[in-house]
Formats: sequence, C-alpha cells, structure tokens
Amino acid sequence: MAKKVSAASRINLSRAVENYQREGISQIELDQIVVMPGHNPRGYATGDNAFSGPGFDALVASIQSFGDVFQPILLRPKASSNLYELVAGERRWRAAKAAGLTHISALVRELDDDQIVRIARQENELREAVSQIDLLFASLDQLARRLNVPLRQLRTVLIRARDGGEAFPENSPEAQVRDLIAVLGLPSLATLVRSSRLLNLTADERQAMREGLSQQAALALLDLGEDPLRPQLLVQALREGWSAAQLRREIQQLRENQSPTIKQVAQRVKNGLGERRLAQLPEVKRKKVEQLLLKLDELLAQDSHSP
Repeated sequence: MAKKVSAASRINLSRAVENYQREGISQIELDQIVVMPGHNPRGYATGDNAFSGPGFDALVASIQSFGDVFQPILLRPKASSNLYELVAGERRWRAAKAAGLTHISALVRELDDDQIVRIARQENELREAVSQIDLLFASLDQLARRLNVPLRQLRTVLIRARDGGEAFPENSPEAQVRDLIAVLGLPSLATLVRSSRLLNLTADERQAMREGLSQQAALALLDLGEDPLRPQLLVQALREGWSAAQLRREIQQLRENQSPTIKQVAQRVKNGLGERRLAQLPEVKRKKVEQLLLKLDELLAQDSHSP
C-alpha cells in the first residue's frame, strides 16, 4: 500500500503556491472528495477499468514525482456536509490516491446540476481516451435522469418529442426534451433519436464500438434482433475489418439463405411489437398493425373455444 504523503510537504515551490492561492486553488483532502454516480462520461460502461493501463500508470508516476497534479481538479461543495463532489478530474483524483497523496489541488465552485453536466462533457470531449460510445451513453443516461424517466423508455420519449413535442403538456418529459438538450449541451434531438437504438447493444457490441466498430455497423447488427448468428457476425466483422456496407451485405445474404420457421417468425413479430418500435411507425401503419393484432387475437380466441 502506498505511503500517504501530503502534497504540501512534497512541493517546495512557494511562488507556485502563492499563484494557486491567488487563483482560488485550494489543497483539499482526497478523502473529502466523493464521486457522483453516472456523472463522468469516461468509462461510463466500463467502470474502474477506464482508469487503468500504461497511461494511467504514467500519470501516477508523474504525480508521485511532482507531489501534486499539474492541473487542479474541479469540485463543488456537497450540501450539508464537509465533503466535495467531483465535477471534473476523476482520473487525476484517482491517480493522486494511487500515488499516496493525502491532498490535491482543486478549484471549488458553486455550480448547479446543469453546469456540472456541461463541464464534465466538454472536458471529456477534449480527451482522446474517452470513447464516443461512452460519451453517447452518458448523454442518454444524464438526459433520462433529468427527465425522470427510465433509460429503457427514453427512446420512446425522444421519438414523441421529435414528432410532436409541442402537443404534450408543458411539464411532460416530451415537452422538456429540447430545452434540456440545449441546457446540457447534448447532441441534437435527431442525433439522439438515431443513436438511442444503440442502448440495445450487447456488452460485447458496446466494447466493439470502443475498439473501432462504426455506429452504422452496430445499427446493422441491431437489425438482426435476437438472431443466434448475431454474435458470430460481430466476431467476423471485427476479425476481417468489415465496413458497415459489407456487414449489411452479409446480413442480407444470411437472411436470403435462411428459411424462417414459424417459431422464428413469431419471435420476429414479438420483437417488433414493443412500445418503442410501435411508436416509431407512421400512424397509418400503426393502425394497420393494431387491426391485424385484433384479428389474430380473435382467431386465437376462436381456436381456444373449439371442441
């Protein structure tokens, strides 16, 4: 276990300390700092694994040598306590702990929830180690939290907001979407609608996107639904470096070679009857689906009452 060392005892740079103080930079105890769950886009889906590897080890070594971080972290006071919430700089904070420091240079600011989301996103967008898929998932998760809707229902809300947000009550999630997107500095509503399908990716597919699988290719995989060959196609696409167009061709060929069983057809229909999928259909098509469902229900009811 690393020996605890105060940054103040390691640094002998009085002028630098004076400059820090003039800028409002303080030495804060590491144990007084708490991480807000789901706040940092870095490693959104990988957790602690995002804060490891050669780059992180080099940062730890640098902090051990210097006795502090080169760039102060950003904190805000935690209400009714002597603690601080970490707004920006989680990687530096973790590295400082791993380096054995007891204190870290930090800017402490009074910030509201909207401001801290924007700051975290903007900081991480400037850092190449943050994958776009993690930034996307973090954006969707933050939006769902602020709208107070389950993440699994967010796509439906986004579609409704896109297609007729003005028709919803002022305090409804659909009516608040556009304003929140602007306040939080998120991608456009159209982009979020398109990208929100990626919430249905498997863990392996999300990891593949971190390693270079394009969003278009990932969306093509989603078109396969629960097809048992979907994992196999993912492996092939990564191994052979398929483009999204190549993957779509392979999927099309796969479908042409398959003769679906009644069970597979039933499963495919079931997959298409989810609330989110139905919400995407044009009104005319949705009504036709509803009519067919009523007829199917009638036929099944007749069969269940036959002698």
